[in-house]
Amino acid sequence: MEDPSSLRTEEQSRRQLDRVGAFSDGVFAVAITLLVLNIEVPDVSDSDLAASLDDLVPNVQAYFIAFAVIGLFWLGHHLAWARFTSSTRGLVWANLLLLSLIALMPFTTALIGEYGGEAIAVTIFAANVGLAAIADSFVDRVAYREGIVEDLSGEEVRGQVLAGWMRPAIFLASIPVAWLIGTTVAMYMWLLLFAVTPLARRWAGTAT
Repeated sequence: MEDPSSLRTEEQSRRQLDRVGAFSDGVFAVAITLLVLNIEVPDVSDSDLAASLDDLVPNVQAYFIAFAVIGLFWLGHHLAWARFTSSTRGLVWANLLLLSLIALMPFTTALIGEYGGEAIAVTIFAANVGLAAIADSFVDRVAYREGIVEDLSGEEVRGQVLAGWMRPAIFLASIPVAWLIGTTVAMYMWLLLFAVTPLARRWAGTAT
């Protein structure tokens, strides 16, 4: 028969994990909602509306880019949280670091919406996402180190490690591209983010 005190401790730990997860979901939700505030309804006459809407295209493009990026971060966070068995102080602090960078994205998204042709704006957004990707991997690393992750196969672990390197590499590599080649090419590089998970899984599988 299990010790009642042990059951209570396990229940409390699970409740703490759920609270941190709920707080994280809230930050992701607010950040992804704030993105649309960068798209303002033009205050112009009827005859100038079409031209004004055309001017909003860069902001709309930035919105969809950031929405997809934050959405992918949230999905990965959601799946990771489902594997964690309890919460620790280290996990909470690592998670707060990640959330601070997620919360910054509405600002950096506004920059590329208004100044997408400027390398400095693309650099700031790419650095924001690249650092968030590193922080995301750090959350997993802390969880593994503290032994609060459900057992994973070797292939799954290799896939996570590969993805953890590839995501920040894409965005950080786009920074010199923005300065040396052009901001449009740098932004197109970000589309590689959608290929990271399937590629990491495939390469991890062939490594066995």
